[in-house]
Amino acid sequence: MTIVTAVLGTVESLCGRFESEDPVLLSSEERASAHLAARSQAGREVRISLPRGTEINDGDVLALDGTTAVVARAAPEALYVVNPGDAFTWGVAGYQLGNLHRPVRFSDDGMLTPADPMVADLLARLGIAFEERTMPFVGRRYGAHGAHHHHHHDH
Repeated sequence: MTIVTAVLGTVESLCGRFESEDPVLLSSEERASAHLAARSQAGREVRISLPRGTEINDGDVLALDGTTAVVARAAPEALYVVNPGDAFTWGVAGYQLGNLHRPVRFSDDGMLTPADPMVADLLARLGIAFEERTMPFVGRRYGAHGAHHHHHHDH
């Protein structure tokens, strides 16, 4: 069993230090938890015990095992891709999602938030365009959740 007490870096920052990658697929909720047990795609048992408030990011190297990097990867999840058309609608969508304390990530395609019937109803009533997709919940984040990120690298 591999015990992880610190993130070693990112796939990019450790480039050249390993030859292959053994992914550990984690949901956004699991990546936000500093303590969990998981299994890599190759079957490695991984017990994660990071400092409180640490969030695991897609591409974080959790361990090096010989020439293999055990890497956290964002698992596909049911998400809404909210794509407001203009600045006013961006403001309304951001305000409403923030008011509901919904987790949001920003991408080139728009805002991502976990699929939820209440959110779908709200966005539809406001006339804000969105579509449901199954994809990793990754992207830029801002606010209180980003403030607890303890290892530094660009996403």
